[in-house]
Amino acid sequence: MSAGSPETAVALRVELERRLGENADRVLLRILTARNQKPIELTGRAILDRGAALARQLSQAPEGGVSLVLMPHSVELFLLHFGLILSGRLPAILAWPTNRIDPEKYQRNLLHQLRNLPAAELLTLPRLAANLGPGLPFRTVGASIEGAEQFEKSFAVDLAIEDRPSAVETGVSPGDAVFLQFSGGTTGAQKCVVVTARMLERQMERLAEFLRFGREDGVVSWLPMYHDMGLIACLWFPLWHGAPSMQFSASDWLLEPDLLFRFAEQYKATHCWLPNFAFSYMAAQKERMRGPYALGGMRAFVNCSEPVRTRSFGAFAEAFGEWGVRREQLQASYAMAENVFAVTQTPEGTVPARYPRDAVRQETGNGRGHAFDLMEDVYVSSGRLLEGMELRIRTAEGGEAGEGVPGGIEIRTESLFGGYWGNDGFRRQALSDDGWYSTGDFGFVSQGELYVIGRTKDIIIVGGQNVFPEDVEAIVNGAPGIYPGRVVAFGVTDEEQGTESLAVVAELRGEWEEGAAKRIEREIKGLVLSAIGIAPRFVRVTPERWIVKSTAGKISRSETRARFMSERHSGSRTGRTEATVNG
Repeated sequence: MSAGSPETAVALRVELERRLGENADRVLLRILTARNQKPIELTGRAILDRGAALARQLSQAPEGGVSLVLMPHSVELFLLHFGLILSGRLPAILAWPTNRIDPEKYQRNLLHQLRNLPAAELLTLPRLAANLGPGLPFRTVGASIEGAEQFEKSFAVDLAIEDRPSAVETGVSPGDAVFLQFSGGTTGAQKCVVVTARMLERQMERLAEFLRFGREDGVVSWLPMYHDMGLIACLWFPLWHGAPSMQFSASDWLLEPDLLFRFAEQYKATHCWLPNFAFSYMAAQKERMRGPYALGGMRAFVNCSEPVRTRSFGAFAEAFGEWGVRREQLQASYAMAENVFAVTQTPEGTVPARYPRDAVRQETGNGRGHAFDLMEDVYVSSGRLLEGMELRIRTAEGGEAGEGVPGGIEIRTESLFGGYWGNDGFRRQALSDDGWYSTGDFGFVSQGELYVIGRTKDIIIVGGQNVFPEDVEAIVNGAPGIYPGRVVAFGVTDEEQGTESLAVVAELRGEWEEGAAKRIEREIKGLVLSAIGIAPRFVRVTPERWIVKSTAGKISRSETRARFMSERHSGSRTGRTEATVNG
């Protein structure tokens, strides 16, 4: 660790205040709150002063107390995060819902999730505070923000809560924490990651060393703050190094995807982080973009949070090559909240390595083959380890996998969490005695580069072959008439055959029409069969808003499967009400 690195939360708050003070007159943060307005600019001094004032105004949590923050994209959300930290509280940003959820179901699910968290307070919009307050065991505060009415109109519903639950007691403090991140699950209670000063500082420095990132760089982002990619890579990372970031909402990006390019050009951004689907989505939306834009100055569009697809990279490079995008700008990273953020990163200035699918050795230890001949003939590297990170691949039998052999991904790093925290203290089941964390991801290593295949728990075993639903979903996402990103693949037990069958649910884009749905179902079945040699036994094309999403707006594979099975047994065909689950 470098000299002067903050080892405690107090020391990190002092260092953060110093860095903001050094940039007192420099714009570090630009926030677009409405597409028809100019971004609001915040200097280091403004972040310090306005953040502190907002924390004093709203928070009564004790020092070290957890302040849950449930707000839409707004200036107040960003200021509160830093203001709470600098005043000694522990902010935990919750996911603001999409406008596609059922508001009553969302609020009841949220109550179920929040009432078991050992928090001191919830800071949210006034209407939600009034609705949720009677059902929570801690203080709720309504915070007025500009344009609150448009966000609150969906929640004009009386929940009729009768009994306030008793306060949640925790026997174990989160320790010397800076803030909390929620990770992973789309169902049940969210997993809480405690971010300490050492974890955060090491991540900030190691990533900057690898990317050679400094104050002359800049970041542009539409990613939400409740996600580690948005909070860490796109907010903390540039701010910590004195570089500016431009922030706008995911909903604005979906409506006007070229906002990313416009702001990158306008503010001379050099980096942005995106999930894989965004590369395909933006390429498909080029015709409605206003361009051209000058994108040659971008150093890296970093693909993160999903397995990287060469087809997505190819479509993006081809669509925007005339605007200055080069293939060596398209980079990748393997990251997670449990490690604060990045574990690996591809080096800038080179095209990420590829590995032939048919060369992956199928020595998995479970006697099963893999359906590796999916959609693309190569895997794309997620890069090499950052300094201070270790990684190994475990076979099903518990041994360490060799070169090119797939298995479970495990990490041990200087930014790694100490277990999920809750009212019963720290749960360390996912950590070994010698500090290795089992990520639940499946992949392999070749020549020092990590290749991520998918999630271990979601593997579908069809006739002895392991099929990764992420691959099937990527295939079906390309089918004409399907709503992009609204596809779910899962396994269904086939008692007659003694194996699992493959099932696919996809939403029809636009107006529902039964005949079109039936035709697309046949097309999907043929598309998947031709790609992987396995035909789905069940293909269901549904109206929009059928697939079950979590309160965080993430698709829930398990709950979508449960809904499919329920309606299959009942004989129901369609339904337009979107379901949500906790998470």
